[in-house]
Order: sequence, then structure tokens, then C-alpha cells
Amino acid sequence: MESLWIALLGAIQGATEFLPVSSSGHLAAGQLILARSESGQILSDKPLLLEVLLHLATLAAVLVVYRREVIGAVRGAGRGVSALMRLKLRRIAGVDDDVNLAVAIIVGTVPTAAIGLAMRDPAGAVSRSPLALGISFTACACILLACRWWPGGKKRLSWRVALIIGIVQGMAVLPGISRSGATIVAALALGLKREEAARFSFLLSIPAILGAAVLELDVSAIAAGGHSWAFALGALTAFAVGLGALTLLIRLVKKGRLWLFAPYVAAVGVAMMVLF
Repeated sequence: MESLWIALLGAIQGATEFLPVSSSGHLAAGQLILARSESGQILSDKPLLLEVLLHLATLAAVLVVYRREVIGAVRGAGRGVSALMRLKLRRIAGVDDDVNLAVAIIVGTVPTAAIGLAMRDPAGAVSRSPLALGISFTACACILLACRWWPGGKKRLSWRVALIIGIVQGMAVLPGISRSGATIVAALALGLKREEAARFSFLLSIPAILGAAVLELDVSAIAAGGHSWAFALGALTAFAVGLGALTLLIRLVKKGRLWLFAPYVAAVGVAMMVLF
């Protein structure tokens, strides 16, 4: 029974990590519900550990879909470091797309890390409060609805744009605020093309998820807890569902239909505030 509950959380994580409805918010809501039942006992001692594992599983889906861009960014980072050491970074900046992408990811990751670490305690408080969680969901719905008036443009990704998107991603650490939704809407508002907005949003999530894993993941705790197989099942479910959700979202962003998720997110927010 416990394995089924964790598989269900994995499916929720896989769908909500990429669809702009807040994976952390849904996991927090799920844990609040399970905490009221005997089935929630498994999550009482290490909810954060399970959340990190499910995020790593969905990260694998990003690496599969954007594998070419990831490889290009890694190569670009290597060329960028080499050029920097030879004091020729400015010469290739703006010319080498892989270098530009690698630098943009780094520039966006810095504010994400700083803001994310500063907001760890407030994020934890929100996840434990149905009222605060409902307010966050409602705010996320407003953000998604705003993209109806921000359809994107034809600007290319710049370091300034990457910095702003990184700041937005750091603020989206609050449960209930969709990371993908907030960063994609921010990118569209800054004039990026729809496809470019989605691509950079998910590429920027890679170091953020890895950073969280380094800080929180404790493999020994998994083995000691006796839930290794259940956690593996949840991770596998999160990967499979996440792969499908990511593919779907990319299509919806290209068609300019990201705002269609706003009513659902608003309904979840109202339900959290009213029912709990």
C-alpha cells in the first residue's frame, strides 16, 4: 500500500514538474492529505528526501528531451573557460551559440541559488500551511493568465534576460508557484520566442535540481528507512510521466496556450484555502 502511495506521488511529480501547476505545491498538498491518514506515516520522517528523489527522476526526462542542447552547453562551457583563460572570451561572445547558452545558464543559476537558499525556511513554512499554499497557487494562476498578454517576441537570449529569469526561478521556490510557469512567462514578457522560452526554462532547471540534490540527498537514509524499492518505483513513475508531460508542455507553449492552466491552478488554490 505504501508503494502505491509513493508511485502516486511520483506520477503527480512527473506531471506537475513540467506542467505549470507547481510540483512542490502538489507534493506539499499531497503530504498534507496523507498526513491525516495512516498511509502518510512513511512521509513523516523524510518528506524532503522523497521530494528530491522525484525531482531527480524528472531531471532525467529533461536530459533526454534536451540532450543535444545539454551536450552543446557543456562543450560551450569548456570553450568559454579556455577563451577566458586566454582573455578572448569577449571575442567569441555573441558568436558561439554554445558558449552563449552556457554563460546564460551560469548567469541565471547564480541568483537562483542565492534566492533559493535564502527562502528555504519561508518555503518550508508555506508547505505546512494550507492557507499559505492556497495563496501561492492563486498567485501562480495570475502569473499564468498574464501570458495571454505576453505572447513572446523575437529577441535572442542575452545575459541580462538570463539574469532576470534566474531571479524569477529563485523566487519560484515557494510551493504553489510553478517554476516552469513563472520562468516561461518571464521569458515571454522579456520578448523571447516561445520555443526559446521553454527551452531555456528547462535547461536552467538542471543546475537548480542538481544543487538541491547535493544539499539534501542522503542515500544512506533511504537504505536505513527500508523503503528503497518503493522510492525507486516512485522515481521510475515520475520519469515516465514527466517525459510525457514535458513533451506536451513544449507543444502548448509553441501554440501560446500556457494560460489554459490558470483556471485549474486557481481552483486548487481555492480548494486548499476552503477545504483545509
